[in-house]
Amino acid sequence: MKQAFKFTSALAILSLLGGCSTISSTMSSLNPFGGNAVKPAALQPFTAQLKVANTWSVDVGDSKSGNFSPVVMDSTVYAASEEGQLMAIEKASGKVKWKVKAAKQLKAGVAVTADTVAVVDDANNLLAFDLDGKQKWQAGVGSDVSSVPVGAAGTIFVRTIDFSVLAYATSNGGQRWKYSRQLPPLTLRVNTPVDVNNARVYAGFPGGRLVALDMNNGAVVWEGNLASPTGTTEIERIADVTGTPVYNFREVCAASFQGKVGCLDAVTARPIWSADFSAPSGSSVDDRYVIAPNELGDLFAFSRSGGKQVWRVETFQRRQPTSPTVIGRAVAVGDYEGYVHFIDRDTGKTIARTKVGSTSLTSQAVPVESDALLVQSRGGNVALISVK
Repeated sequence: MKQAFKFTSALAILSLLGGCSTISSTMSSLNPFGGNAVKPAALQPFTAQLKVANTWSVDVGDSKSGNFSPVVMDSTVYAASEEGQLMAIEKASGKVKWKVKAAKQLKAGVAVTADTVAVVDDANNLLAFDLDGKQKWQAGVGSDVSSVPVGAAGTIFVRTIDFSVLAYATSNGGQRWKYSRQLPPLTLRVNTPVDVNNARVYAGFPGGRLVALDMNNGAVVWEGNLASPTGTTEIERIADVTGTPVYNFREVCAASFQGKVGCLDAVTARPIWSADFSAPSGSSVDDRYVIAPNELGDLFAFSRSGGKQVWRVETFQRRQPTSPTVIGRAVAVGDYEGYVHFIDRDTGKTIARTKVGSTSLTSQAVPVESDALLVQSRGGNVALISVK
């Protein structure tokens, strides 16, 4: 029987690693609410070098669990929550254009295409609506959906906990294809959406594997190796790719838990560079750096040219930073108190900070063009942050 462990909070981490004394003692200290907790790092003063402001905020409903990320399409922001709310919001003003309430709680969303917005309910049904909020169809996925679905080219791509990738037609909900693979005995339950780019679907899997699929038929274009499991116990051998693999400048870059961070050639899957690393929540990529947090919350930047470590920031330890998002000269990360920190991508120094509610974010920030970010908090705030 396969087992999957949730890795979205320190409490879950503690549960995950209870059988391994060496690692569990480390993870116990990361739980800010546990008896052995080491307090999260205090906020450090900084010199503001970037102007950020919360342009608007809308309450979409609480999401104590689940994987939710807002999506912008043209002039509209689409967002959903565990409470079952799905909203369309004017990007410029924050005015709610429409909202619908699903019959059941939701667990993941949203995916958007030119004519469809989709979410997943807690019974693992994929629910599709038109861009006016009218429901189009419903399709049972048949397995536990573990990540935010992704929409592209008339298709909704869904990732499940058994590490299958399924593609559904937005026209009628018909399943176009399904890709599955053999799993190791233990895996992490983390948000690992696919990246759809260059007519391919890039997905990370346990064992440090990266796969490129033809987005039209699900055929394997290539399979590459980012990291290899090591150690003697099944827990020590967990080496899942975490977060979203990112296609950028003919490379696909990613990070893994207890493994490596690095980039593969997007055509041949040849490893270009890699560095030992352990990333519980994935990485972010731009043309110069791969940036990722480790289990402690330290942020690292690696050069895209060879993988040399450029900087390391320890001021976010145990603040549970999200996966980073590159926005212009800065890198944005959220933390467990609802702060969004902006870090100079060349130096690692904090250059701006804002706050969205008082809870952690549901996912990493979403860039909107080059001068704004969308974030969503567990407490229900969906906010547009201007960055200048």
